[in-house]
Amino acid sequence: MKKNVFIVVALVLIAFCAVAVGMGNATEKIVPKAADFTLKDLKGNNVTLSSFRGKQVLITFGATWCPYCVKEVPELNAFFDKHQDKDVKVLSVDINESADKVASFAKKHNVKYTILLDSDGEVAKKYEVYGIPAIFLIDKDGIIKYSGAGSPEGGFEALIK
Repeated sequence: MKKNVFIVVALVLIAFCAVAVGMGNATEKIVPKAADFTLKDLKGNNVTLSSFRGKQVLITFGATWCPYCVKEVPELNAFFDKHQDKDVKVLSVDINESADKVASFAKKHNVKYTILLDSDGEVAKKYEVYGIPAIFLIDKDGIIKYSGAGSPEGGFEALIK
């Protein structure tokens, strides 16, 4: 009896492994497409992510009270200066703060890139942002090529090479 149970269990495990291996070969890797969104900038203009199709888009999610977000501003300004006339767009999405507070922050820190207001946090939810700063690089076809917390190793420049 024990021998029969062992054989049945072994066959079930072999069948499971065969199915799992077969499934791994049969499925394609799902490429993460960036969720489109439209948010207001600090001037009240609507900005839509898909309008930048054909360019790479570096998106940072953050808030004025986040010390790591503040620390990134000079690096993002330098990145923006270097790439503003090329095919890379820099967007910062501020989560759950008033336009006045964010505008004051932008002025104080001489922010050069576009800041968008995610006043209800819905875009951050779409991107599954659980901590800030959160960084995403979207390629020219709208595919997420990088996502991570804070400035990547090698800086933002390393993302677009």
